[in-house]
Amino acid sequence: MKATGLKVSNITSSGPVPAPAQAAPRSLSLSIDRTLGIPLGAQLRGQIEYGIACGEIERGARLPSVRELAQDLRLAHMTVVQVYKELLALGLIVTHPGRGTFVAHAPKPGAQDLEPLRELISRTLEHAAEAGYSPRQVAEVLNMLLARGGRQARDGGRGGVEVLLIGLFGGATSAYAQTLQAALPATDRVRAMTLEDVRGGGGQAQARGADVVLALAHRLAQTQALLPGVSIIPVNFIPSEATRQALAALNPMSKLAVIATFEEFLPTFLAGVKRFAPLVTDLRASHIQAPDLGALLAWADTVVYATGSERVRDLAGETPCTEYRHTIDPRDIERLVLPAVEAVRSLS
Repeated sequence: MKATGLKVSNITSSGPVPAPAQAAPRSLSLSIDRTLGIPLGAQLRGQIEYGIACGEIERGARLPSVRELAQDLRLAHMTVVQVYKELLALGLIVTHPGRGTFVAHAPKPGAQDLEPLRELISRTLEHAAEAGYSPRQVAEVLNMLLARGGRQARDGGRGGVEVLLIGLFGGATSAYAQTLQAALPATDRVRAMTLEDVRGGGGQAQARGADVVLALAHRLAQTQALLPGVSIIPVNFIPSEATRQALAALNPMSKLAVIATFEEFLPTFLAGVKRFAPLVTDLRASHIQAPDLGALLAWADTVVYATGSERVRDLAGETPCTEYRHTIDPRDIERLVLPAVEAVRSLS
């Protein structure tokens, strides 16, 4: 196969999904497990989406062609076409005629789209003209505010940079924000909001008040749709150190239930659990909406669940449960977030 950094395999046996083979750093083994009862297209899309979100597929990496994936995974051509179409709509991949399909690149550190600012200033000039002020008077006031320091005039001398992280689940997003806060000066402030918070009353106004806005890489399109005109930096996530340690410490003789929040992420989630708990061989996987979830939890003596499936703890009773928690990729903090924060600070 021509694509680099990606391996594909087709699983048809009734046994558990094998752990992915060793591959180049930050690569992803694509596989289809026909024993899971999950639509094949959903499996493929979930693995690519999850791989991009967790940095396992490099930004800018070339993906296999539709023909290559259809042939190697024994999928219908239109199934792969539809998956790529959905990933394109999410802004996760791009196509270059004659060259192929690639994972979308991250924005340049500190880069901003100035068009929303031009529109804002144009509207301000229009309002000022309606109020009887001339462009020269507006310029004089603007220059005066800039001389004082635009940020101090706007926020009452609050100081620091306000960073907003928009996630899916409240508890996890708050934990991600705390991690990011530790990497910034104490004068900066990191706030956490979920997509649902942004949709709620006043949520968009609160989000627009931030200096730097971050979003989950695989939810960038949804976030942009809620905040048109706002520059948003997508960040990737990796399994947290606590998650890796907890999985490595599992009893090899455990009967392990693996519960995903999103059905399409189940194959990749299961592979991740296997990677960090390689000695556990008796495991079964499902998702939070599965009709047989109760029976699976009754069988297990240990449960690993994805963020967003916290109600598993109540359903599992006394059975020990471990959340598979992620954290912001420190490489993205270093090369994307910190430069963006410093770019805002330099304008203070």
